Amino acid sequence: MEQRGLDDPFYERLHTFLNATKAETERGRALVAASLIEEMLEEVLRSFFVDDPATKKLFDDTNAPLSTLSAKASASRALGLISAKEFRDIELVRKIRNAFAHSVMCSFDQEKIKSWASALKVGMSALDAFEKGHKSRADDPKERFGMVTTSLVSSLYNRAHYVKKERLSDRTWPP
Repeated sequence: MEQRGLDDPFYERLHTFLNATKAETERGRALVAASLIEEMLEEVLRSFFVDDPATKKLFDDTNAPLSTLSAKASASRALGLISAKEFRDIELVRKIRNAFAHSVMCSFDQEKIKSWASALKVGMSALDAFEKGHKSRADDPKERFGMVTTSLVSSLYNRAHYVKKERLSDRTWPP
C-alpha cells in the first residue's frame, strides 16, 4: 500500500530542519536553528497583522523595522504572540547565533556560549528535574541548544495557523 504524503505545508520545512541540524557543524547548527525560528516568527507576525501592503513594508522595505530576528521576537512578545519564556530563549539563541556568525573560533565550549546554552529552558523542565549528573539531564551545551531549539521550532510550528484566527482587521477610529 502506498503511503500518502502529509497535507501539511510546514512538514517538509520541519523535516529539513531536523535533518540539517544533525549534519551541521556547531556554527551551522546555530545559524540554521536561528534562521528557521526567525522565519517562523515572521509568519506568525504576518498572520496577525492586517492584510495590507503596509504589513509587507514592515518586513521587506529597505531598513524595514521588522527585518531582524531581534525585532521579530520583540514584536511577537509585545503582541502576546509568544510567551515570555519563548522570548527569553529566542534572545539566547540569537546571542549564540551572533557569536557564531561573528567569530571563526566560536565554540559551544566557550564560557559565554556555555552560559547562554545552559540558561535555555523551553521544553527542558522534565529533564532539569533530574539531579545534576543524572544521565538523562541535558547539561552539555550543544545537546541543550539542539533540544531547546527543536522545542522552540515545535512550539512555533503551527503558531501562524492559530494566530491567523485572531488576525487584526481594519477599523475606523474612534469606534
